[in-house]
Amino acid sequence: MSQSAKLVLPKIKKVRLSRFSLFSLQPNIDIDISGGVFCLAGANGLGKSTFLSALNFAITGIVPDPDRGFMSVDEYYKYCVGYSDDYFTGKISEDDREAATVDVHLQVGDFLYQLSRGIFEPQELREFVILRLSSGESVLDGKDLTPEQRHLEYAKRIAADTGLESFQQFVFLQHFLLTFDERRHLLLWDQNVLNQALFLAIGADFEKAQKADLLRRERDKAASLARNYSWQASAIRSEIELLRDAVKVSDSDVDLETVKTRHQALTEEVEHKERDVEQKNGQLNDAELKRMQASSLLTSLEADYASEFSKQVNKRSRVVMHPLIKTSISEQTCSLCGSHAPHVAKSIQAKIDENLCPLCNSPIPGESTGQDFMKALRDIDKRIAETRKQLDSANKSKERISLELQGVEAELEGMRASLRQYESDNERALMQLLSPGSGIDLAVKKKTGEMQEYLKRKDEQYTKRDEKQKELLKLYHELRQRYMESEKDFVPLFRKLASLFIGMDLDMRMDYSTSVASLGLSFTIEMQGSVRRQLYQLSESQKFFLDIALRMALAQYMSAPQGKACLFIDTPEGSLDIAYESRAGQMFAAFVETGHDIIMTANINTSQILQRMATLCGKSKMTLHRMTSWAPLSEVQLKEEKLFEHAYSVIETALKTGGSASGG
Repeated sequence: MSQSAKLVLPKIKKVRLSRFSLFSLQPNIDIDISGGVFCLAGANGLGKSTFLSALNFAITGIVPDPDRGFMSVDEYYKYCVGYSDDYFTGKISEDDREAATVDVHLQVGDFLYQLSRGIFEPQELREFVILRLSSGESVLDGKDLTPEQRHLEYAKRIAADTGLESFQQFVFLQHFLLTFDERRHLLLWDQNVLNQALFLAIGADFEKAQKADLLRRERDKAASLARNYSWQASAIRSEIELLRDAVKVSDSDVDLETVKTRHQALTEEVEHKERDVEQKNGQLNDAELKRMQASSLLTSLEADYASEFSKQVNKRSRVVMHPLIKTSISEQTCSLCGSHAPHVAKSIQAKIDENLCPLCNSPIPGESTGQDFMKALRDIDKRIAETRKQLDSANKSKERISLELQGVEAELEGMRASLRQYESDNERALMQLLSPGSGIDLAVKKKTGEMQEYLKRKDEQYTKRDEKQKELLKLYHELRQRYMESEKDFVPLFRKLASLFIGMDLDMRMDYSTSVASLGLSFTIEMQGSVRRQLYQLSESQKFFLDIALRMALAQYMSAPQGKACLFIDTPEGSLDIAYESRAGQMFAAFVETGHDIIMTANINTSQILQRMATLCGKSKMTLHRMTSWAPLSEVQLKEEKLFEHAYSVIETALKTGGSASGG
C-alpha cells in the first residue's frame, strides 16, 4: 500500500469507566472528549497514569509493559497480552472484577466505533458497533458475535480503516509513537523503534514495513544463535586445551608451539583485515549518501532554473504572440487604426525590445529592467555550479574509496589464502595440538567433533543472518530514499515544534548505517552548531520534549486531513524547570492549532505549562477536567485542598479569557 494515502488515525470522542474501583469516590465515570487538548488534572497518587493505561487498553486490548524491550511488532503484542491480564489486579476490587469495563467511542474518518471491553478481557469485546457518521446508518453490530469474534473483527476493521497492514502495526503506533507515558521511552534514541515508526510514518509500503520487521527479528535470532554456538565451541576448545595439556606430545620434526603461534598470528591478521574491509564499506556508504544528496539537489536546482527561465519567457511571449501584435508586424499594418507602412512593424518591435507594451507603453510585467530576472538566474546558476563541484567531489571520493576497498579486499583474500595454505601445510601438527597421542585421544577426538559441529552450526546461522541482512538492506535503502524525498516537508514540522520549546534554532540530520549491528536510520540533533548524539549531552527536559516534538511531527506528517492524530501524554511537567514550562505549553498549543488532539494528564499546580496552554488555546481548544473528586486525597493533600482550588481557578480563568493567540 502506498504511503501517499495517509493514515486515518482515530479520534477519541467518549470514555466511560464502569465499576473502576481504583476511583473509589467515583467508580462510574462518563467523559465526552472534544477536540484540542483534554487535560485530566489531579493530585499525586489519584490514578492519572492508570486512566491513560485504561484508555490504551480499551483501544488496543493491551497495556504497555515498561519492562518489555521492543523486539518486533508481533512479539511486542504477543508478550504484552500476558502483562495486560494482570495489570489491573489490585486496582479493581474482587467484587468489581467481573463487572468492571472501559467503553470508548472512536471516530475513524466517517465511522464511529463503539467499544466495550472488560477490564480483565484483553482479547475480547463485550460490545462492538460501527456507525457511518454521514448517514447515521449502522455498518456493523456485533451482538451476534462471540466476545473473541468481536475483538478479532475490531482488529481487522481498525487496521483496514486506518490504512495499516495489521492490527499489530496499529498497536505499535499507539504505544510507541502516539503515547508518551510513565515509561518515558525515547523514540529518538531507540533505533529499532524509530525505524519501525519511520517505516509506518514515511515508508513507501506498509507490507514492506511488516516484512522489514520480520526480517530484522529473523536476522537478530540467527545472529544470537550463531553467537551461542560460537560460545559453545569456545567452551569445548578450552576443554580440548585442558586435555592436551594433560599429556605432552613431542614431534621430532615440528615445533608445535611455533606452529600454534604462527597460526594464531595469521588468524589475527585476517580478523584485523576483515575489520578494515568493514570500515571501508562504511566509508563507501557515506560517500554514496553524499553523492546522492548532491545529485538530488542538482536536479532540483536545474528544475528551478528551467522554471524561472520559462516563467520570464512566457510573460514576454504573451505580448509577442498576441494575434493583434503578430498580425500588425507580419502585415506592416496597425490592426487598430489601419495604418500601413514599414515603420509600423518597426515601431511595434522597438517597443517590445524595450520591454514596453506597444499599446499602452507600460512595462511588460516582470521585465521592467530584466535585472531581477537575471539576478535570480545568476543566483540559481551559482548554486548549480557549487552543487556540481560537490557532486564531482563526492564522485571522486566514492571512486577513491572503491579502489581502496578493492585493494583491502584483495589483501584480505591473500591473507585468507595464506592461512588456508598454512593450515594445509601443517595439518598434522595442528591436529597434534588438538589431539595429543595418549589414552585420551578418543576423548579429544570426540570433543573435536562436537566443536566442529557447533562451528558448522555457527557458520550456518551467520550465513542465514547475512541473507536476511541483504534482504533487509534493500528495504532500508528504500526507506532512506523515501525519507530523503519527504525530508523537506517533515523536518520543518519538527524544527518548528522543537524550536518553540528549546528557544533556539536547531536542526535534525539523518544518519544511515549498513552495518549488522546498527542497520538503519538514526537522527542527530544539532543545536547552535553543536552536535548532540548522546543522551547525556541533553538535559532531561530537553530529551523528553524533543522526543515529544518528534512524535508530534511524525503524527502531523503521516495523518490524513480526515483522521488527524491524538497524542497521549502523561504528566510531562515533572522534568521541567520554570524557565521551560511556558515554552512547553506553546509547543503543545501549536500542535493542536493544526487540528490534532492531545489527551494528557497533569499534576494540578500553578506551573506555567497548563496556564500557557489555557491562554493560547482557550475553551474552544482546551478542556480541563478535575479528578480530585475521583479518589480520596491524602491527609496532607486534604489540609492543603485550598491550594488545589486556587490552581484550578487560575487555569480556568486563563481558559475563559484565552484563545486569541497562536501557539507560534
